Formats: sequence, C-alpha cells, structure tokens
Amino acid sequence: MGGVGSSTSQRQGKEAPMAGQDYLMSLPPEMLDDILRRLPFEELVGTCCLSPAWHRRWESVPGLDIWFSRGSSTARDPRLLRWPCAAPVHRFTARSLWRCAAPIRSFTAHVQRCHSHRAARWLLALAHKRVKMLKLKFDMPWPVHLARPPVVGPALYSCSALTHLQLCGYCHLLRAPQGFAGFPNLFTLCLEYVVLPFHGAAAQLQLIISSAPRLTRLLLDDVMIGDEEADIETCAIQAPNLRFLKLIMTLDNGCRIAGELPLLKVAQISIDPLFGTPNFINTFRRISSVKKLYLLTDSDQTMENPLERILWTFQNLRAVQLTANFGKFPSIMSIFSSLRFGPHIEKLKIQVIRPEVETGNDDAIDQDILDAVIYDDMFANLKHVSVDRPKYLPNDMWFMKFLLSKAGLLEYFFVSFNHGEETKAYVEGCKELAMCEKASPEAMLILRPRDKPTPNL
Repeated sequence: MGGVGSSTSQRQGKEAPMAGQDYLMSLPPEMLDDILRRLPFEELVGTCCLSPAWHRRWESVPGLDIWFSRGSSTARDPRLLRWPCAAPVHRFTARSLWRCAAPIRSFTAHVQRCHSHRAARWLLALAHKRVKMLKLKFDMPWPVHLARPPVVGPALYSCSALTHLQLCGYCHLLRAPQGFAGFPNLFTLCLEYVVLPFHGAAAQLQLIISSAPRLTRLLLDDVMIGDEEADIETCAIQAPNLRFLKLIMTLDNGCRIAGELPLLKVAQISIDPLFGTPNFINTFRRISSVKKLYLLTDSDQTMENPLERILWTFQNLRAVQLTANFGKFPSIMSIFSSLRFGPHIEKLKIQVIRPEVETGNDDAIDQDILDAVIYDDMFANLKHVSVDRPKYLPNDMWFMKFLLSKAGLLEYFFVSFNHGEETKAYVEGCKELAMCEKASPEAMLILRPRDKPTPNL
C-alpha cells in the first residue's frame, strides 16, 4: 500500500507532507491574520501555547475585535443585557492590550461594578493602540443614589482615532484635559445614563458633537449634565450630517437641537420636560426631514395635545410610532395631529398607556372638535396600523373603529389587546372590530392577546 501511495503522490507532482508540519504557519501572513482575528480574544492569546513559533504570533494581528462579558452577575436594567457572550472581564488585564498590534478595530466590555476600576487601565492602552470602536457598559449600581458610580477618566480623550463611542450604565464621565479638540473621526456617539458632573459639562458635550463633522448617529439617553445644584447649562446640538437621532430626557438636561438636520432619517424623541415650551416645538422643527419618527410621551402630559402647535408638514415622514392614553381626549388628538403634519404616513404604530387609576374615568369624545380638525384625506395613505395594549373600554374601541372606517388604502390592522386571557371581553372586543364598518374591503384585521408580539415599523 505504501508503494501505491508513493506513486499516487508522484503522479500528482507533490511530496508527502512531513510529520508535524504546521500548515497554518505556512499560510501567507495576511491570510493567517484574517483567520486569527476571527477567534475570541482569550483563544487568540491562548495560541501562544501551541509551539515556540506561535509564542508571540498573536501580537502581530492588526484590526482585532475584542469583547468581554460581565460574567455571571445579573444586570438590573434589561437594556444592559444586549451583549455578546465571551470571556468574563475579571480574567482580562490591560497587559494583554499593550501587547496587541495597532490598530485595534473594536473593544467591547460589559463591566461589573467591582471591576470598573479596570476601565482606566484599558483606556490608556487602547489610546496607544488607536482603537476605532469603543463600547463600555457598566452594571447599574443599586440603589443608584447610595452607590459610588464607575468613573471614565481622562484617558478616554486620548482615543482620538475613535469612530464609534458607546458608554452606558450610570458612569461618570470626567472633565477633558486642557487642549482636548474632540473626536474628529467619530461617526457614532451613544451615551446612556452617563453623568457629566462638573461645571462646563454642556460645553464639553457640545464640543464632542460639533467637532465630529462626519457624525451620523447620535444617541443621548437620560444624560445628566452639570452640577445638580447649579442652573441648567445649554448644550447646542449641531450635527448637519446626522442620519439617526435618539434624544431622551426624563429631566431637562439642557440638550437643544440648534441647527438644521437636513439628512436626518430616523428620530426617537422623548422630551416631556420641555412640554409647553418653545424648545419643544423647535425640536420638531429641526427634525422635520425624518422618514421614521418614534415619539414617546408620559401619560400624565394629557391636559393638552402636545403636537397641536406643529403647523408645518413633514414631507418625508412615512412611519410613526406614538404612545397615547386613550382615556384622555387630548392624547387621542395628538395621534390625529401626527397624521395632519405627516400627510404621507403609511405605517402607524400606537402603544397604549393607561394608568390603572384612570381606567373608567375616560374623557368624552368631543365630536365637534373632531369635525373641525379631521378630514378624510388625513388617512389617505395609511396602509399598516398597529395598536398595542388597548383595552375593551369605549374610547379604545371607538378609536380603532374610527380609524378602520377612514383608511381607504389600509392593508392590515394589527391589534394586540392588553389582556391575554380568552375572556368574554376579549371575544366581544374582537367581534365588535370584525363587524364594524371598514373603508378598505381588502384590509386584513389581525386580533391577538398581548402575549403575541406586535410587528415593528
């Protein structure tokens, strides 16, 4: 059999491989780098044990994507769970980063509070390695007002090559050193529950945004700016190339859209602290180019229609997602206001919010007001409608039947009722909607209890 194998090898013009030959090391360096950078970082470093030739091979692989999980602890905020599984952070030291080749493409870590002190050491090494994408999520301290928050120190401001920066988890972002000129290569800036606890913080955040001419994604979610005892500082948001904006504020943090955003496509807005002020209206004026709008409002803000004073047209708007309290007539009117300033809206999703204390105390539907402000063309382009968590109360049922009777091009109407049980009320509610007048004979009516997911816009 050995002769047969030898002759076969000769016929193919190849020599039989030597025992113990390292096939990977024989690959072109660029191809081997591409293979190695696909390994989880812990496994990549582990290749140093394969043989003497591999001892430092991993240190020459550029463009690494490094990520670490938070270990076995449980985050209290579900928004902190959307992270890949990898080696726990406590098994990783900054010395490994210093040995990596530059540039490091991305560094992602979900950090337990007991390991948050490591972040400063990582950032020193990452700045030296010209990291491009940085994502740090810290476990939310609990209770927040008693726990010492993790600190992101000055080393962050030396990461001048950053194209993507994401910080989340009630961390304190300290003052930038003198001479800091921003992150000129930044495309994405995401700050969630971040605190800038010093005087002049608004000006620093404004500098970070304005010094990034290519910034296309900006997410500011409950960012706390400045000293709690001082007056509100204003951060003027100027980012003319922005495509995506998320602006959420539970308390007024001074963030204001100061310039036009002509390229904006998607906006998610929740600015209840500005309700009733010129800044509320100015925010919507600046985002009037959007194609998709997610508007979240507190159910307590129902004494007036918050969108009533928007008198201009959102020409590009095709999809809207709103929160509404069907127990309050002004809140219902805010839905019609969105259809008025968005005459080309095709997709409408409504998330119903109804405090239990208000159930049974619904405002009466004012037909005179409806006749004065509602016209049939307002519903002319509606094709897809979703209503999430309505109840079987008169106002909820009236609104859904009203919309079905007006939307002549409707393709589907999806309702996810608040109560998941197959109760008598659920059955009666489904019958009432199925039997009501429909402007579009082709409309597909999909009725489900709440345990079924609603479609995304």
